[in-house]
Amino acid sequence: METRIEERPGSAASAALRGAALSYRALFTWLNPLGYLSSRIVRPIGMAIAFISLSTYYGANAGRMLVASSLLAGAGAVVYGMALSIGNERSFGTLGIWLAAPQNKLASVCQRALPHIVDGFVGGLCTYLVCCLLYTTLPMGLPEFAGLLAVGVLTTAGFGLSLSALALVVEDLFVGPNMAELVLMVLSGTLVPQDRLPGFLVPVSEAMPLTHVMDAVERSLAGRPHGSALLVELLVGAAWFVVSVLFLHLAVRRASARAELGHA
Repeated sequence: METRIEERPGSAASAALRGAALSYRALFTWLNPLGYLSSRIVRPIGMAIAFISLSTYYGANAGRMLVASSLLAGAGAVVYGMALSIGNERSFGTLGIWLAAPQNKLASVCQRALPHIVDGFVGGLCTYLVCCLLYTTLPMGLPEFAGLLAVGVLTTAGFGLSLSALALVVEDLFVGPNMAELVLMVLSGTLVPQDRLPGFLVPVSEAMPLTHVMDAVERSLAGRPHGSALLVELLVGAAWFVVSVLFLHLAVRRASARAELGHA
């Protein structure tokens, strides 16, 4: 007698979300109320206060820096989360199992990215709201900022995918995300306006996530429409995704070969 198993609509999507949630719970040692509060809420808000205070001390506009710091808070959560979602497999001694598992590695990494995209959005939004209350200012409406933040964390995820690949071949877990966060701070037009950069770094800045979101922010604060800034930002994110997919493919092959040699 033949038994037919029918897949219910949405079962694949629910399984993907369940897998993403399980990897998020399993791979992060800070996933407890105090650890989450300190690393995902208090730290980015503290950094934002420091940046805003410094900028206003030197006469810069508080509104621009408030928005920029909140965008960085969201991007930072994505960058660190995607790097550690693979890097912690090495720390916990399960990287070989993950490499040997019969699964699509790109799909697995993208699945693990989902909680960090949501996490980045929530963290960036919390930073924005708290800083707006502290500085009694609202540089732009909440719906507009939420839309810009959503685009920013999404394009940063394309960049973060390359850090997931890097974690397969570099043993120090924090080299990739630490350098990436520094690059975003300097070259994305958030903390350092693009027109203040040395000329040879401007083309590099154009290729970084958040740069064109910040262009849209500056246009909005000046009372002008966003223009094509968000479309260009999405294209930058797509380009990073394509490059990161190729890098991930090479990193998986190299890491698998090293794992096989280690067990030989």
